[in-house]
Amino acid sequence: MDSYEPLEAYDFMMADNVRDAAVQPPETILPPPAELRSEFTWIDFSTASNPLGTPPEFTDAIIAAMERGEHGYLPDRDSHALRTSLSRYFDLPVESFLCGTSVDEMIRAVAQTYQPCTVGITTPGPAEYALAINNAGHLISEITSPSSFIVPDPIIARNNGIEFDAAILANPCYPTSRLLAKPTLIKYLQNCKWVILDESGIELTLGGESMIGLTRQYRNLIVIRSLCNTFAIPGIPISYCVAHPDTIAQIEQFFDNTNVSMFGEALSVHLKNQGAYIERARDLLEVEIPWMQCMLNLIPGVKIFPAEANYVLCSFNNEAGLDLGVRDVNDLMHRLQLSGFMVRTLQNTPGLPDNRCFCVSVRKHDENEQLITAMRRVIFGYGEDDDL
Repeated sequence: MDSYEPLEAYDFMMADNVRDAAVQPPETILPPPAELRSEFTWIDFSTASNPLGTPPEFTDAIIAAMERGEHGYLPDRDSHALRTSLSRYFDLPVESFLCGTSVDEMIRAVAQTYQPCTVGITTPGPAEYALAINNAGHLISEITSPSSFIVPDPIIARNNGIEFDAAILANPCYPTSRLLAKPTLIKYLQNCKWVILDESGIELTLGGESMIGLTRQYRNLIVIRSLCNTFAIPGIPISYCVAHPDTIAQIEQFFDNTNVSMFGEALSVHLKNQGAYIERARDLLEVEIPWMQCMLNLIPGVKIFPAEANYVLCSFNNEAGLDLGVRDVNDLMHRLQLSGFMVRTLQNTPGLPDNRCFCVSVRKHDENEQLITAMRRVIFGYGEDDDL
């Protein structure tokens, strides 16, 4: 086997020839390897998926598609079946939709359509937003939210010295779990060249209202949605843009849609029949989101922030100097994983202090109870046989 040349031989690859990244890469969730998943059972609180799990119709459709051998064909790059189903579901023209894989891919597809400018991104927010925008050649301006994490009015933001030509917002925003007010979005649309709105989690909120209807009036609005969280299929990324047909036509000129999955075609026919499934999930979350916030807030060292979606932003900091069983949030997350629970820390998340914050998704009540019990045991330093 040939050995690599010494690193010094590759000076042309060093910093002078590599541009700076917009932010540090976000934390990567490392799920258990396949061989461990078959031996142990983890409860995943790191992804904001529907607590009801994947609809049986989706699972059956995927299995049927594989049995028919559809994976042996290249998928339809125009996503005709999926776009048609979305058109009927939202009562918008087929030309109002553009399909792809991940939300990040769709953000990049939109961002690379427009001339480089300064894009305002509300913080705290996913590091992936900044990476996607920066990789499309735009500059980034952080729109700092107040302590309650409510997205500020664009005029107020500019009066505070924050300049931007376009914006990327979320409804709800991860990890703050706050919804976006419609009047606020309209002000951004009236004051920005273009606005991307991530609505990938809107179906799993406390009364959240989708802004897709505004695409009829505002050609500078591009709403991004995803099937992943809504239908608990994070391992099969399927996302789409919704915008005025003229705007979608502009984006299509720069979009390489070779990553479109054939599973989008298999699942498309079942979208219109999932209204009851989504309502059941919302009924569950109306009870479980407040319950989870209350129980987390009762744990020593844990502070929670108001949540309007199916995940709760928390911080861990032993300011009172209590004799607890964990040192910091990384220690807490590690011990929870050893107990069979996957919870996401928020390192490298713009707008949040490192080594303090984490995010807990909301699942079914029995699973939520198991997490709370495990967290109390870990933080109090109790063993499995100790009484709480």
